Amino acid sequence: MFAAIAPRYDLANRLLSMGLDQSWRRALVEALPAMSAGDRVLDQCTGTGDVAVSLAAALPAEVVVHGSDFCEGMVELAPAKRRGGQTRPAFLVGDALHLPYPDESFRACTVAFGLRNVQDPPSALAEVRRVLQPGGRLAVLEFSKPTLPVFSTLYGFYVFRILPILGGLLTGSRAAYAYLPESVWAWPEPAALASAMEGAGLRMVEQRPFLLGAVMLHVAERPSS
Repeated sequence: MFAAIAPRYDLANRLLSMGLDQSWRRALVEALPAMSAGDRVLDQCTGTGDVAVSLAAALPAEVVVHGSDFCEGMVELAPAKRRGGQTRPAFLVGDALHLPYPDESFRACTVAFGLRNVQDPPSALAEVRRVLQPGGRLAVLEFSKPTLPVFSTLYGFYVFRILPILGGLLTGSRAAYAYLPESVWAWPEPAALASAMEGAGLRMVEQRPFLLGAVMLHVAERPSS
């Protein structure tokens, strides 16, 4: 499904979010700890590489940036986004449930709108903890159900009725944009996701809402001891 929409995925994101997705991704990058030469950061569920490329642009040149995603059709498009002839980020196809990296490989990890699509999110969180260094940070950007009743009703109408039509016109796959609201409404509330992160051995640092709670930034750390 994601491979089918990959060629027009970025355009659809910009238009359907009215450009707000870029500001949310900037907040994700800004939530990471300070990096120095030799540090490594992983953008998991990288898709077409937007966040990974943003990380490479924002972090010192000596920081190693990786982007990994299960969907080969998405990852194939990511290297073209590298800026100025750079060789980073390094992109590969990888399973979020079995990350192809050694223990304690990364100073930080990001996931933007991808954790919801993993078959077993708690196992994916445990894998992130495994590859994070002690004191390393995880920042997850994910959709959520708005808490304000009036806005929740309007938002629900948009994502269930309007978004599948617009997404279908933009990408040729109405099914992908019918899946999106269904997956959002089935996704755990922020408190439940915080509990899942803690259950995976991570310590919650922050949960920050955007767009009246329709999008949430979840920040957690692997304890130092």
